[in-house]
Amino acid sequence: MQRNVCQPGMIVLAKAGRDAGRFFLVTALDGAELLLADGKRRPLSKPKRKNPAHVQATKQTLCLESLTDKALRTALHPLNEAAKRPLSKQNQIRKEVIDDVETGCN
Repeated sequence: MQRNVCQPGMIVLAKAGRDAGRFFLVTALDGAELLLADGKRRPLSKPKRKNPAHVQATKQTLCLESLTDKALRTALHPLNEAAKRPLSKQNQIRKEVIDDVETGCN
């Protein structure tokens, strides 16, 4: 059984963890783990370690040479916007309550 083969420069989708549903760039391989960056929460200088079984490879790649955090954010932004999921009913209610408290409505 062959797993997803991820190489540096590939864009992957996180399937597990608190970052599930977000796209990242594979910056390097560290043994059996991937090092991922998104340019915002995880800059290129401090990538996140992730198990390859917890990501889904895409066919898109980026050149790592002279890549900046801003360029990475710009490249990943359309993917992350398209993948945004609607809030669950409970989280939607929480957001409405927080908005009401912030605006002063009871």
